[in-house]
Amino acid sequence: MTSFVWTDRDRRQRELDSPAPIEAEAAAIAQEMDHFIDLLGDPSGMIRDPARAAIGRLQLRLAQLRDDLARWNAHAMAITRAEAARLIQQIDKLPTILADVLLVVAIHGEHDRIMAATAAAPETRAQLMAAPMTPLQRRAIVACASRLAPPDNATREQAKAWLDGQPRFARRNKADDGWFAWIDRNGHAHRLVDPLAIETEVGVIAAELADLRPALAGTEAPIALYPAVIAGFASWERLQILEGDLERFDREATAREDAAWEAYAADWRSKRKM
Repeated sequence: MTSFVWTDRDRRQRELDSPAPIEAEAAAIAQEMDHFIDLLGDPSGMIRDPARAAIGRLQLRLAQLRDDLARWNAHAMAITRAEAARLIQQIDKLPTILADVLLVVAIHGEHDRIMAATAAAPETRAQLMAAPMTPLQRRAIVACASRLAPPDNATREQAKAWLDGQPRFARRNKADDGWFAWIDRNGHAHRLVDPLAIETEVGVIAAELADLRPALAGTEAPIALYPAVIAGFASWERLQILEGDLERFDREATAREDAAWEAYAADWRSKRKM
């Protein structure tokens, strides 16, 4: 996108990143107009006539500034539409990019909803868990590509037990009392035992971005498009932070596991020497 070039009243060309200088000059000229307007009532032609001439020149400049502001608005709108199009491209890729994370969130969300809905009905809960595995559970099992996967006629309970044994889907669903330091989007600090809280927020952000897509793709006036673009970039920035948090979790988890095995090996060797 080309830059916006503006020529001020002193014939200096300037590259602008906001309309503030144009608006400032228009405000200054309006004040000068006020001064000369006050002189129009003077009976002396020596004062009145130069005031009229000055007002004529200032009117021409104000008209030019109005054109400059209109040109700026068109420039800003073109930039905003380009940014909206870029956000749309990124949003459309999210279901593929975040497929693994979103499947984890969906699996645990499905089970949590069953638990919440049957909290006061243990018999209903038992019946639901004894029913055939859900399509979502089947997807998760297939995604693990394990020869030891449960049979197709496995129950929800059996499918959940098996998935809970897979590192890809095993989560303890606790947001505190863990070892991983993490800060959520509200600024609240947590000590996580697994990344489910981060993954859940990823799902929330992805849904927010998907909800913004119609506004980003629309042809509404700037007053509707600007907020959508601003919200989209804010959500996208948060998503990048969360992806970094997940990568950091994996690194620290690997380091912890490696350290634990090194300690185990050292303990084994020390006992073998006894």
